Amino acid sequence: MMRFVSATLLLLLVCGCEGKIARVPELRDPQQQSVDQPGLEFFNSLSGQLEIELSEPAERVAENLANEAAPPTATIVSLTFVPEIFVEETEEFRPLTEEELSRVAYKGASITLVGEGGVAVEHKAPNGQHFTVAELVTAVEKTEKESRAKSEWLDGIDVHHIFFEGMYQEEDGSWWITWGS
Repeated sequence: MMRFVSATLLLLLVCGCEGKIARVPELRDPQQQSVDQPGLEFFNSLSGQLEIELSEPAERVAENLANEAAPPTATIVSLTFVPEIFVEETEEFRPLTEEELSRVAYKGASITLVGEGGVAVEHKAPNGQHFTVAELVTAVEKTEKESRAKSEWLDGIDVHHIFFEGMYQEEDGSWWITWGS
């Protein structure tokens, strides 16, 4: 299966995000929760994928394609988000370090994330002030656990758009998680 670096590194890759590119927008209202720009830019630069286990195995769409589709009757048994960093020099992926996981990614007491199935899930910062990269990874995973079952791709749960491409802010202040294939 082919792997992609996040949208921020590939610039104009827009698969699975309704024509919108993952980016860190300017905040419209200074009273809104603040965004730690370097932290969120770092978070959006992460690669990684969802590992989804189904009650029935996914099937290849066509013999000559890597695309997979879940059977219409399949349900999600487990779902895990595994973030990584792409190292350009070696052209390989590596896991995040403890230092990277502990960086502040988002400043705010809460954040609302919208998953692939369109479900918005509010998350409270464990310390009431900000989310670290590790805490935001957990929030993304929890959001997808609640939302992904409501997604649809080729008559089943979307198990094809699983490569993390970042998050972008909607006008209502929520953050849409983007996934590519």
